[in-house]
Amino acid sequence: MKFLLDSHAVYWWTIGSDRLSSRARSLIEDKSNTILVSAVSFYELNNKMRLNKLDLKPQELRTAVSASGLQTIAISDLHAELAAAFDWQHRDPWDRLLAAQTRLECCALISLDTAFDTILQERVW
Repeated sequence: MKFLLDSHAVYWWTIGSDRLSSRARSLIEDKSNTILVSAVSFYELNNKMRLNKLDLKPQELRTAVSASGLQTIAISDLHAELAAAFDWQHRDPWDRLLAAQTRLECCALISLDTAFDTILQERVW
């Protein structure tokens, strides 16, 4: 199966946090799954690092994602168009882009955030 990680899941995976659910961890570790990390998450997490809200450096994030065999995904014009067009009250632009990528890349989202349940077919945690 194919999964896209929400930003908090990427961060918790990277630092080895026990806040990542056991189901999420097992899905990420299962080599038969394709695990995607969005450019959106790099932007969101790097922004939080810049504001000293996370104890991590950008190069550590990139290295950890690459070393784990996770695949990065860029933001396309189609992702942006769908994110802007959603009839969804959720205003977080990062979440809107992640939801659009999840739909257009035909995958499930690994996220703790139940706000996605109103817009996505499948969210796992």
